[in-house]
Amino acid sequence: MRKGLLVLLMWLGLLAGCNSEPNYQGFSFVTYNYTPWDLDRVEVKDGKGNSAVSGSIGAGGGEGSVTCCYTLTGSDFKVEWRGADGELARKHMFDGKLETVIFNKETPVHFPPAEIPAGDGPLYLELHIYPDEHMEIALSRKLLGQVRIPIVDATRWLYAQHRDALGSYRSSAELRRVVAKVAKRAWVKYRIEDAQDMRQYMFLYFTVASNFDTNPEIAAMLAKPGRKPGEFAVAVQGMPQEKIAQLKAAGTPPGDKNG
Repeated sequence: MRKGLLVLLMWLGLLAGCNSEPNYQGFSFVTYNYTPWDLDRVEVKDGKGNSAVSGSIGAGGGEGSVTCCYTLTGSDFKVEWRGADGELARKHMFDGKLETVIFNKETPVHFPPAEIPAGDGPLYLELHIYPDEHMEIALSRKLLGQVRIPIVDATRWLYAQHRDALGSYRSSAELRRVVAKVAKRAWVKYRIEDAQDMRQYMFLYFTVASNFDTNPEIAAMLAKPGRKPGEFAVAVQGMPQEKIAQLKAAGTPPGDKNG
């Protein structure tokens, strides 16, 4: 009888464990920032007073910026985040107006109970902040290769391959902030996420015409139902120089810093 009681208690304990709130312990925290804003601080809070914090995340960046070690409980979290347009912050750094361009926001995030990824490496809790400012959480054992919108990759490629066309940009940091602004439109309007598609989208914007997507042929490419990753890039790379010249002649000047 005693043995049966112990089995019953163990079963009840397991049942309680299955029905209790998810608990993620000892993880490292990384924020992926796909917005045009430079973020000063990002904090994820659960309903029990626990939190995970990261900071100094540039527009479009975040990969590799890890903090450790945290515990969070539950499925519903609140994200408090603080940031600014980096170029505006730079202009007002010493004139007493810096606080006027800094924002403070709160965003709720729901993360359904998730299995801990298998493996012995560190556990990473990823917060992905999308261009439309909705947020998603994921668990991973991988520190690199988790970027969902390749803004930094596109910036590096553009700066390396087409620097001569970027004469009005003083640095790659300024360029990245504008790339992030352009990527916001590319993602919201066309769901550009593939690295090669993003590179060619930026090639057209920064070296050909800032309003290239008003061209009917290109607009049709971007809006094509079921467009596959990389398909837009192949089409752009296959354009004859005459077509590129026509786009440039008919369009607005490339590299508009307003994105």
